[in-house]
Formats: sequence, structure tokens, C-alpha cells
Amino acid sequence: MRVPAVATSVLCILIAFFAGTTHGANQAKSKVTNLLQDSLSEKFTPGREVLVDLVEIPPNSQLDRHWHPGEEFHYYLEGDPEITIEGKGIARPALGSVGHVPFETLHRAGAGQAGAKILVFRVHTKGKPWRYLENEQHEAQDAARK
Repeated sequence: MRVPAVATSVLCILIAFFAGTTHGANQAKSKVTNLLQDSLSEKFTPGREVLVDLVEIPPNSQLDRHWHPGEEFHYYLEGDPEITIEGKGIARPALGSVGHVPFETLHRAGAGQAGAKILVFRVHTKGKPWRYLENEQHEAQDAARK
């Protein structure tokens, strides 16, 4: 009687483990680590600041389409990055190359099988959220920014 109870418990634990693993894999979010946020000189460019972020995108995933109140520049560090910029289509930039997203232009970053790490440098409108979802006036929630 004790053996079936132990076997049932082990089976339930295994099912829960594999169900949790599959669920977690589908829920992977991108990670955005802020490396620098600093105001630019008011004499040079009033109302602007610089944001530098490290963006890490899990394999085979994409951020939501969004835009920034600023100019954005990318340096592609690792993995298999994919960038879609409105009016320009999809780009699969080479590692070590740079890219540019114009002011308030809709775009989406993603990654192929190897994931992606992108260093993002942004000249940003001071006091505004770091990004906006397409057709909305609030911040996107598909990536945690720390």
C-alpha cells in the first residue's frame, strides 16, 4: 500500500516539474539593465538626457512594437539579433555592427535561436517614460528595466 502512494507522489512531482518548465519557457521576458541615465547640458541640448541600457532577449522571442521619445542607437554584442523598423523591414545585423532607430519611430527588437544582447544608447526627452507601446501612451511591460 505504501509503494503506490510513493509512486503516485513521485509521478505528481514529475508532472508538476515538467509542466512548470514548459510554462516558464513560454513566459521568458527580455531583460533591460540600465547602465547610465544622465542629463545632457541645457546649453548643448535642452530637455534631453542620455540612457544606456543592456538589452537581453531570450531565444526565439520579440519585444512588443514600441517607440521612444528620443533617438536610439544599437551596438549588437551577442547572439542572433533581429530588428524591425517601420518602413525599413526586418534587419539581421552582424555582431559588432551598429544600428539607428529615428526619433519616435515604431520598431521591434527580437532574437533568433541564439537569443541576443544589444547595447542601446538613447538621447531621450527628459522626464518621459523610457518607451511606449504601439498606439498607446503608457510604458510597455514585455521587458523589465532595472
